[in-house]
Amino acid sequence: MAQVDVLEGLNSAQLEAVETIEGPLLIVAGPGSGKTRVITQRIAYLVRVCGVSPHSIAAVTFTNKASREMRNRLERLLGARASDLTCGTFHSFCAMVLRIEGENLGLSRNFVIYDDTDQIDLIKRAMDEENISPKQFEPRSVLAAISNAKSKLLGVDGFGLKKEKYFDEIVHRIYKKYEQFLSRNSSVDFDDLLFKTHTLFENFPSVIEKYQNRYSHVMVDEFQDTNIVQYAIGKKISDKHH
Repeated sequence: MAQVDVLEGLNSAQLEAVETIEGPLLIVAGPGSGKTRVITQRIAYLVRVCGVSPHSIAAVTFTNKASREMRNRLERLLGARASDLTCGTFHSFCAMVLRIEGENLGLSRNFVIYDDTDQIDLIKRAMDEENISPKQFEPRSVLAAISNAKSKLLGVDGFGLKKEKYFDEIVHRIYKKYEQFLSRNSSVDFDDLLFKTHTLFENFPSVIEKYQNRYSHVMVDEFQDTNIVQYAIGKKISDKHH
């Protein structure tokens, strides 16, 4: 594929983003402005023009729909070489890491990922064991508080140190029991995929070094700037090559 094909259809701002490959790059763009086009053609530019191995590129996005669109575009641009890329959602990337490395945290490679229904059922069970009425404290609100804590990198102990009101005390009790249930069932929730991956990278230097060495280019599409754990994972992986 010639360079003109890789850069085809880009305006001047998009072209600048695609061709800027040294050091960190932040692209700020509104809906419909071609963000996915830029990130996929930037990947193609790195591979076809700059000679970067697809194996060394990670591209993550937030939703399954966006991930599929990105993968389809990359297959059109790179053909069979697209299969060597790491391309998917943040959660699928972290699930992959945990399947490979999670035993460092005592996590079975065959762990089960609980969906929303499973999580609510587990919250209700934890509330029942703690004698907390679901009529007084709505289970979904409790789950939202736990999810928010994990997105801010607060485990059970960390959350316990941040308690400010009675509701936090209730959430802390349920959070502790909820985590015990997940552990006994060799299960994680969706927030755990990110939270535990960060814990893994934070506490096992040889693991994060492995991924830092592999990925010379890390690209995040539709970055969720309110999600601390996403930022922390992306920063850790890209710390070596910037």
